[in-house]
Amino acid sequence: MVYSAIAFLLGCIGILQFSSSPGWPVWAVAVVILLSALRYRQYWLVAFIAGCLWAGMQTQSRLADQLSSDQSGKDVTITGYIADIPQVENQRLRFLFEPDPHFNLANKIRLNWYFPPAKKPRTGEYWRLTVRLKSPRGMHNPGGFDYEGWLFQQAIGATGYIREPDTAERLARAPSWHLSAFREGLLQDLQTATSRQHQALIEGLTLGVRDNMTAQQWQTLRHTGTAHLLAISGLHIGLAAMFGFFIGAGLWRIMPTACLRLPARQIGAIFALIFALFYTLLAGMSVPSQRALIMISVAMLAILCRQRFRSSHLLALSLILVLLVDPLAVMGAGFWLSFAAVGIILYVSQYRHPRPRFHWLGIHVWIALGLTPLLLLFFQSSSIISPVANLLAVPLVSLIVVPLLLAASLLRMLSDSLGNYLFELADLALTGLWKWLTWLAELPAAHWQVPVLPEWIIIFTTLAVTLLLAPKGLPHRWLGLLFLLPLSTYSAPRPEPGEFWFALLDVGQGLSAVVITQQHTLVFDTGPAFGDFNTGDAVVKPYLQYLGRNQIDKLIISHGDNDHIGGAQALMTTLSVTDILSSVPEKLTPARSCEAGQSWQWDGVNFDMLYPSKGDDGSSNDRSCVLKVGNANGQLLLTGDIEAISEHRLVKRFGSQLAASVLVVPHHGSRSSSTAAFIDAVSPDIALFANGFANRFGFPAAQVKQRYAKRHILTWQTANSGALLLRFDAQSDRRPVEWRRHQRRLWTATATD
Repeated sequence: MVYSAIAFLLGCIGILQFSSSPGWPVWAVAVVILLSALRYRQYWLVAFIAGCLWAGMQTQSRLADQLSSDQSGKDVTITGYIADIPQVENQRLRFLFEPDPHFNLANKIRLNWYFPPAKKPRTGEYWRLTVRLKSPRGMHNPGGFDYEGWLFQQAIGATGYIREPDTAERLARAPSWHLSAFREGLLQDLQTATSRQHQALIEGLTLGVRDNMTAQQWQTLRHTGTAHLLAISGLHIGLAAMFGFFIGAGLWRIMPTACLRLPARQIGAIFALIFALFYTLLAGMSVPSQRALIMISVAMLAILCRQRFRSSHLLALSLILVLLVDPLAVMGAGFWLSFAAVGIILYVSQYRHPRPRFHWLGIHVWIALGLTPLLLLFFQSSSIISPVANLLAVPLVSLIVVPLLLAASLLRMLSDSLGNYLFELADLALTGLWKWLTWLAELPAAHWQVPVLPEWIIIFTTLAVTLLLAPKGLPHRWLGLLFLLPLSTYSAPRPEPGEFWFALLDVGQGLSAVVITQQHTLVFDTGPAFGDFNTGDAVVKPYLQYLGRNQIDKLIISHGDNDHIGGAQALMTTLSVTDILSSVPEKLTPARSCEAGQSWQWDGVNFDMLYPSKGDDGSSNDRSCVLKVGNANGQLLLTGDIEAISEHRLVKRFGSQLAASVLVVPHHGSRSSSTAAFIDAVSPDIALFANGFANRFGFPAAQVKQRYAKRHILTWQTANSGALLLRFDAQSDRRPVEWRRHQRRLWTATATD
C-alpha cells in the first residue's frame, strides 16, 4: 500500500514537469507500459502510470476550460452564480463567478467589481453581469508568486472585471438554507461581534476567509511558524472530529444497554465524521479542509469497520484518495506540509517515544525539524522559535479558540446573543496569544531567511533530517549533523569584482530594475501599487530574497508616477535602505535629489547619473532620473520615462558618450520617446521594453518598435518574456534570460497570447 501510494504520487508529480502538453505518442507509450505492468504484476509501476494518466486527464481538462484567446479582452453579458463570499478591499469587490454552461466560457471566473453598489452581491445569488474577461496571466519573476499556477490549481479559467455596473442585475437571491448564505451571514456576525484587531484571525479560523489579514499579521505568523493555525486543515478538522468523538462516545456510555448493541467507539466515530463534515462545510469545502476530511474519514471508517490498520497504511490510503479527488493538489505547499506533519507525528509517537514530561514540546520540536526541508524549498525560510511559539499557540487555539468558534457557529442558529458572546470570548483568548506571538516575532534571529537553494542542498538537508529523526539506537545518526553543513555554510552566487548582474523585473505596466555587484544592491524604480497590492512587496522584495540580498544600498525613484514609485514605501518599510535618490525627493523620506554629475563606484563597477541637471524644467516624465552603469564588458542605460525633450538634452550634452550596449527603452516605448537621434546616440545592441501585457496605452507603439528594428537592434518585452536577466561579465553572450520561457510549465501562458 505504501509503495503504491508513493508511486501514484510520483506519477502525479511527473506529468506536471512537462513544459507543454504531452502528445498522443507519450500517452500511447504510457498505456502500453501500464498493460505490461498489469500482466507482470508490477503494481508499483501500475500505480505510477495510473498517477501520470489521471493527473494528465485533469490537466488537459483544466487547460481546455481556460478562456480562449479569441474571447479575451471582449465585453460579454453573462448570467450565473456568485460562487464564494465576496471580499471587499478598498473600493473593490472580488468574487468567484460560475457562468451558465451555455456561454461556453470558463467554468469558474475570478471577477473584480470596482466601486460596487451599496447593496453588494452575496454568495449563492444569481446575477446578470456585463464583464470583460481575459485568460489567466500573471507576472513572472525569480522568487515571485506563480499567479498562473495558482489559478490553474484552483481551476479558475478566466479573470476579469465588471464593465457596465449600472446594467448589473440580481436575478435571484440565494435560498436561506443555502450553505453559502449561512456562511456569509456568519461572516457578518463575526464582523460585528469581534474587535478590529482579531476580526481577520477569527474569520480565518471559523470560515477559512483570510483575505482581510494584514501583511503585518502574516509576517508575525510566518516568523513564529504559526501560519498553519490559520489554514482550516488537518489540525482544525481533526479537533472538530476529536470533540465529536468524545461527545458521541460519552453520551452513548450513559446508556449501558446501548453499548451492548453498539460499542461507544463506533458511535464516537459517527459523531466525529459529522463534526468534521460540519467544520469542512463551514470552511467552504476548501481544498485543505477537504484533504483533512478525507484523512479523518479513512481513520473513522476503520473504527466503524472494526478493523485495525497500520498507521502508515491509513496515511497511504488517505494520500491515494486525496490525489484521486484532486491530483493537482501536489502543486500546493499545503499538501506536502499537511501529509508530512501527520507522518512525522505518527512516526515520532511510534518510534521516538518522547519523555512524558516533555511529550508536547518534543512533538513540536520534531515537527519543526522534519518540516525544515519543505519550508526551505517552498518559502526559503524557517522559524527558529516555532516549537516555543506552537507550545502555547496550538493548545490555546485547539482547546479554547476553535471549540468556542464551533460552539458559537452552532448556537448562532438558536440565539444570536449567545453566539456573539462566545465569539467575544474567543477574541479575548486571541488577545493574549497575539501579544505572545508578536513578542516572539520581534526577537533577534527569530526567523531564518535564505536565498533559493540548489536542489542538492535540499537533498542533503532531507537526508540530515531523516537521520536525526531515525529511531534511537540506529548507528551513525550523528552523520545527520554533517549533512547539515552545506546548508549552514551556503551563500548565494554573486558577481565577481568588476562584474554586475541586471534584472528588468516584470511588474505589469510599470518599471522596476535591479543592479547587483559583488557587495552592493541598487533598485531603480519599484513598479505600481493598487489598493493593498504593490509590486515592491510582491515582486522586488522576493527577487532580492531570491538572491540572498536583504539590504538595498541605493534606491532610485526616477519620478513620481505610480507605475514607478508605487512599491517604494513597502520596500522602505520592510528592508534596510541606505540611500535614496529621486527627482521627487519630497515624496520620499529621507531622500536626496538625483542630479547629473553624481557618480560612484561599487566593486569595480561605475555608476553615473546623467540627468536631470539643475534648471532642467518640464513634466514629471521629463525630469526622470537617468542612470548609466558600466564596466569593461558593457554599459547599461536606465532612462525612466523621459520623452523627446529630455532625449534632445541628453544627446546635446553627451553625444556619443551616451553609447550603451543595453538600453531600457524610455517611457515603456511610448511614441513620445525613442527619437531617432537618441537611439543613434545610444546605439544599443539590445533594447528592453518594460510594459504590461495588452496594456491600455498600446505600449510599445508600432512606430517605436520599427525604429529599433530598422537599426537591427534586438528587442525584448517584459510583457511577453517576464523578467529579463542579464549578466555583464566576460562569459555572457549578452542575450537576456527570459524568465517566462525559462520557467515554463504546462499552465504558463505563451509569450504572445
